[in-house]
Amino acid sequence: MKEGDKRLSKRRIGIAKAGAELFSRKGFAETSMEDISVAARLSKGGIYHYFSSKTDLLFFILDSFMDIVLSNLEGELDAIDDGLAKVRRLIFRHVELYPKHMAEARTLFFDVKNLPSRPFKVIVQKEREYNRIAASVLSGYLGSFVEKDRVTAITYIVLSMCNSIYAWYNPKSTIKPDHLSEIIFKIITEGVPGFQKEGGG
Repeated sequence: MKEGDKRLSKRRIGIAKAGAELFSRKGFAETSMEDISVAARLSKGGIYHYFSSKTDLLFFILDSFMDIVLSNLEGELDAIDDGLAKVRRLIFRHVELYPKHMAEARTLFFDVKNLPSRPFKVIVQKEREYNRIAASVLSGYLGSFVEKDRVTAITYIVLSMCNSIYAWYNPKSTIKPDHLSEIIFKIITEGVPGFQKEGGG
């Protein structure tokens, strides 16, 4: 990458980080380009040099985040032989990403619907790819005797549990991401009664 391209990429990432923080706190509709320019310490004209519109910025944020989510995911899971260990890693990886990319994750969860049709479909396709990988991991663990529709339902239930943290989890909580991941994993594999065996986990 050329030096000029590196500076361009670095500046775009900085603007995107400022935008994601605002979108995650205020919401996409309530955030103006003026707000973003102040947060990014760049003139509004400067913002438009890097992004043609607020929705262009939103797409960049979500597309970049989904690339991080999918990066080497299949390779990482393929390197694990045990089916249950793959399920555990899928859950832990999902939860681990949240504190590192909290603003982007919340923006995806709440604001993806604000994208125009074409970029919206790009993000949805990447989400479907993630869901496909998750379904493959769960299907491999559950075995061929579990019918496809049930695997699909189980996949969405598991991912919904993980995604719910975007709405309520505070990274400053005494429950850290690895502990939270373990709670989700135990609920899935042992159910809530599993915590009684350890006096609350």
